[in-house]
Amino acid sequence: MFRVSLLPQAAPIVIAGALLAAPAMAQLSDTPNGAAGSPAATERGARPALERETSDRPTVDAPREAEEQQTDERQGLDKGLEKQQEADAPQGVDEQQRVDERQATDARESLAHALRDWSNEEPNVGRSVQRSDIAAYYKKRDYAPIWRDAEGFAKSAKSALNTLRDAGRDGLRVNAPSQESSWSAEGELALSEAVADYAAQASGARVNPATISPDIEERPSVVKPAQALDAIAEAGDEAGARLAAFNPPHPSYAALREKLAELRAARGHPRREAARAHESDARPITNFALLPEAKAKRVEAEIVANMERWRWEPREMGATRLEVNIPQFETTFTRDNQIVFRGRVVVGKKTSPTPVFSDVMPYIIINPTWTVPESIIEKELEPKTGGKLSKLRTRGYKVTFRNGRAIVQQEPGEKNALGRLKFVFPNDLLIYMHDTPQKKLFARAKRAFSHGCVRVQDPFKLAEEVIARPGYDEKRLKALIGKKEHRINLAKPIPVHIEYFTAVVNDDGALKLYDDIYGYSAKVRSALAL
Repeated sequence: MFRVSLLPQAAPIVIAGALLAAPAMAQLSDTPNGAAGSPAATERGARPALERETSDRPTVDAPREAEEQQTDERQGLDKGLEKQQEADAPQGVDEQQRVDERQATDARESLAHALRDWSNEEPNVGRSVQRSDIAAYYKKRDYAPIWRDAEGFAKSAKSALNTLRDAGRDGLRVNAPSQESSWSAEGELALSEAVADYAAQASGARVNPATISPDIEERPSVVKPAQALDAIAEAGDEAGARLAAFNPPHPSYAALREKLAELRAARGHPRREAARAHESDARPITNFALLPEAKAKRVEAEIVANMERWRWEPREMGATRLEVNIPQFETTFTRDNQIVFRGRVVVGKKTSPTPVFSDVMPYIIINPTWTVPESIIEKELEPKTGGKLSKLRTRGYKVTFRNGRAIVQQEPGEKNALGRLKFVFPNDLLIYMHDTPQKKLFARAKRAFSHGCVRVQDPFKLAEEVIARPGYDEKRLKALIGKKEHRINLAKPIPVHIEYFTAVVNDDGALKLYDDIYGYSAKVRSALAL
């Protein structure tokens, strides 16, 4: 029933037989050439010996190979040294860092120890307070010195010291400490104290304007010790310049400083002409060498006193500004730091002085109404009317009463005390600039006649410069004169400075002295012991 094929079963038998026969066949095939004594075997055995003999024989490339080997050895040695140096370097840096940190810690501890009783050792109250402020400043820094570096005193210390030694050029009196090459806590504090003192003096600490007169409203912003030290300590070579910058930045101040230097240089030469001994102060001084010693000394004191009063003025007065110098009886209007108007003014009498202050002017009024100040009502109008202010109505005044208080006003017109134009800078002092019907007063050399306000000789020309807009020239403004008030707002409020300077360097570079009409300069000289 079943048929089985024998072919697949025979295949493995045939293959196995072939494999068993293979070694015998291989042995038979190798016998002629593979025997031990055959030439092929002899050749195979001799070849390695020939190869060794050839490799041991010197060649022409041997010197170059030796040189290359030496070069490799040197390079290996250099790399070894570099690795060793790299391994040693961090250790050296770390060691130096530890030394620096130890010295810094010692300096902090030394400074902290020196500050313990430093402020209490000063008997002067003002200086003791200053020392306390300096001590507080160092405490905030964790007593880290500000004038020390790895070499001793830092560059900033040396630069600041040069300015301290030259404090006299700005009329200041500062005790500059002696500078040693090696840093010490005592030297650190002495320098910090001198720097704080210089900055305070330069910014106006020496004379309080309120002690000179209650009519002086200016108050200088005196630099605090921390502010001075922060600004200077990290300045390097610029420390001295930054310290000197605490003095007033105004060109008029710088001009006085130059004249002070010229005068002191001239005083160093004893030869002077006696014929000029009684030269009038009305003339500008162009040659200090011609002044006798007594007058030269007085002029020097006057220059320093005026430099001191510049410290009271705002540091930023405005590139466009209106100024009035009371002793000079003059006003100037400056636009973009260029004077475009200069005119005569009438200022307050000695009994009713014009205050010294700064403000801003936002607008002007043409045909102003004058509301009479209470002080004028009490001191002048009531005595003239026998206490019956209603009589003033016949003279063109408007008189009303509010809560028992009299209000007296003068309507716009030719006789109005304010004239036809008023420059308004609102202030509690009720001071402003204005026109006046009393034009003849401008012809006088000394013009202190008002109740405190400032009268301007050419108000419409000044108004044209102040408004500085098309269509508002002098002719157009005068066309508005009448009985109706016209308010003209300025495009931008203009700074106004009412000043008091008796020593001024004029446009020709000569020093001009003016009368001390209110006695302020004499009081400043006394306060400075000049």
